[in-house]
Amino acid sequence: PKDRELEKYEIPAGANLLVEENQEIKAGSVLCQWDPHSIPILAELGGKVRFEDIIEGKTMKEERDRGGAIRKFIIEHKGDLHPQIIIEDSNGTPLIYYPIPEKAYIEVNDQESVDAGTLLAKTPREIGGTQDITGGLPRVTEIFEARKPKEPAIMAEIDGIVELVKEMKRGKRTILVK
Repeated sequence: PKDRELEKYEIPAGANLLVEENQEIKAGSVLCQWDPHSIPILAELGGKVRFEDIIEGKTMKEERDRGGAIRKFIIEHKGDLHPQIIIEDSNGTPLIYYPIPEKAYIEVNDQESVDAGTLLAKTPREIGGTQDITGGLPRVTEIFEARKPKEPAIMAEIDGIVELVKEMKRGKRTILVK
């Protein structure tokens, strides 16, 4: 009541807020809920969903969960296919791209309209991890060795504004830096 901050909490991305701003709450109230077992992929912009390289049997399979609902699951794949969800405006112009990793569950449908903050997909968090100190040693040695990483990132060599070209050539998308 005296406009003093009593407590402060970090809210994880993808959490559902159960309270409104300036709402008076009691001690022990639940403020938000989230899935601690998965990492969410959230839409940053609103628009229409378009699946790219999400093909049943090649990069995605449908499976029934315990509740009987059918869920889309990205499977291990090889080749030139790169599953991604693209958010487009009403004219079909791509606004933003979301690469979808293997083992991710897709939570939206193709051609569905979404708002900013909508859960597009979620990736399960790794369970267990290394049980003792020796489990992480191979990774530590890889970090300190002077060798090229298994999956190196491509770094921009010049400053500028990035533009993604809509059409693909031989399964690859062109990125222009102006």
